[in-house]
Amino acid sequence: MAEKPEEASRGRLAKALALGDRRSFGDAPTVAEAVAADPARMPELVGCLFDADAGVRMRAADALERVSRGDPRLLDPFAERLLTDAAAIEQAEVRWHVAQILPRLSLTEEQRERAVELLGGWFEHGSARIVQTSALQAMVDLAADDPALRPVAADMLGRAMRSGVPSLMGRAKRILKPFEVDRATLDAALLPETKPLTLSVLPDRLAVARLSPGAGMPGWLDWTDPLVSATRTGEELSILCREDRVPEAVTAERGWRAFKVEGPLDFSLFGVLARIAVPLAQERVSIFAISTYDTDFVLVRDDDLARAVDALKRVCTVVEG
Repeated sequence: MAEKPEEASRGRLAKALALGDRRSFGDAPTVAEAVAADPARMPELVGCLFDADAGVRMRAADALERVSRGDPRLLDPFAERLLTDAAAIEQAEVRWHVAQILPRLSLTEEQRERAVELLGGWFEHGSARIVQTSALQAMVDLAADDPALRPVAADMLGRAMRSGVPSLMGRAKRILKPFEVDRATLDAALLPETKPLTLSVLPDRLAVARLSPGAGMPGWLDWTDPLVSATRTGEELSILCREDRVPEAVTAERGWRAFKVEGPLDFSLFGVLARIAVPLAQERVSIFAISTYDTDFVLVRDDDLARAVDALKRVCTVVEG
């Protein structure tokens, strides 16, 4: 049987991708393997994104995404075309895969800005849920390597969590789980700020010591130090103080540094600790928080201090002594 004219003009990759219907993989996995093994065929595969057959376009996008998982550098020369011509294709299956590819590319600063704008538009106005969820994931992936984008990604995550759309909420929860940030914390962190936060880094290395619940206040404690705390429960007497005050024989966690929230803070304020905890959780920085009548203190490990300062400077003013 003779080939139809449009089939005769197609390249080998397009013909392979034309197999099956839009519900099938066609030959996308085999095409991806072939192109990864022979990168000179990349232009042909990218060209398949613009085939007249929607099934070919879908499978070409699928194959490109598969290639990008193995070696995203192969797609770097086509970043501009993906951001312009491919992004203009309204087919959901194409946009879904393009969104997955973009964070893997070595984008220029200007291209990254356009990618952020593109993904934001797809998340906000996407007609297909899979495009919206892919745009959400892609924005978070971009932010993983660009701290300046984390507030944008956090805002998008918050809107997904509050959207009432099961697919968006489910994806947001899966993204947040590794950050150990729950919905209540995220919601509190994204509330409109009524008062900017200023944090001061206290100069001393601190320790948290554990004494028996029946012990009296230790003689080595100096109440004139800038930060001292004692809390008694039925199980222990916990002391927070300068590290060098604690004798070696005393059970203690040493090597903490403290951020002080400059106050006094009104008791009606809420979400203050969440606004601090969220960026630190995203950086995988463990914290220990205590509150007083006037303000809050957030402690981090001394080894994590520099990362914590960088993360917190994105959401508030940090004064380093």
